[in-house]
Amino acid sequence: MATILACHGFTGEGADFEPLLAVLPPGHALLAPDFPGHGSRCRQRTPSDYSLAAHLDILDESARNAAEPVTLLGYSMGGRIALHWALANPGKFHQLILVGASPGLPTEAERAERAYADDSVAKYLRTQGLPAFYKYWHNQPFFKTLLALPAARLEPILSRRHQNDPEGLALSLEHVGTGRLSSLWERLRELTGPVDLVTGEHDPKFTEIARRMGERMPKARLSVIEGCGHAIHLERPDDLVQVLR
Repeated sequence: MATILACHGFTGEGADFEPLLAVLPPGHALLAPDFPGHGSRCRQRTPSDYSLAAHLDILDESARNAAEPVTLLGYSMGGRIALHWALANPGKFHQLILVGASPGLPTEAERAERAYADDSVAKYLRTQGLPAFYKYWHNQPFFKTLLALPAARLEPILSRRHQNDPEGLALSLEHVGTGRLSSLWERLRELTGPVDLVTGEHDPKFTEIARRMGERMPKARLSVIEGCGHAIHLERPDDLVQVLR
C-alpha cells in the first residue's frame, strides 16, 4: 500500500485533501493530519503546541502508520513544514510534492518584516473575527480561481474554514508563519530524491519561487497547472495526482 502524507495550508485542514481520494490510483492510502490551530486542533491554546517541533511530531506520528516510505505532499504553509520534516527524515519518504510552497525568506531582515506583518494579521484575527479576516484573506488574487469553483465544491471548503477559531489561527501565524521559520534555501541541495514543484498558472509569485527552488535541487520537476491559482489540491485534484511518480 503506497501512502501519501499530506500537509494542509493556513486556514485549511486535513479534510481539504479528501478530493484526492476519488482520483488516486488503486493501492494508495492518504494520511492528512490537522495542524495546531486548524480543524480538530483549532482550539489548542498551549504555546508549545504551536512550535515547529510540535508540527513535526504530528508528521512523525502519522508516518509511523505507514508501512513504507511515504509520498510527502505539502501545500503552502504545509509545504514549509513538509520541507523541514523531509530534511530531518531523509529515509522516510521517497517523493516530495510541494504545492505553492516556499523554503522561507532568505534574510533576517525579510523574516523580521514578515513576522511584523503576520503579527498584525494575528491582531486583526483576534479583534475583528473570522468573517472580516476571510474577506481580507480571500481577496488575494491567487485565490480568485478557487472562489470561482461551483458552489457544490466551494461551499464545503468555506464551511470548514469558518469552523476555525481566530485565536488558533493567530497562534499559528505567530509560531510557524513565514517570518518565524528559518530559511531552508541553502539546504535544498540536500534533497537528492525526486521533488515535484507544482504551482498554478495564476500564481506567478510562487511559480517564480518554485523555479528558483528547482535550480538548487538535483531531481526537481516544475509543473504549472493551467487555469489554476494557489490551491491546486482544491481546484484540480485530478491534475495534482498526475505528478505522482
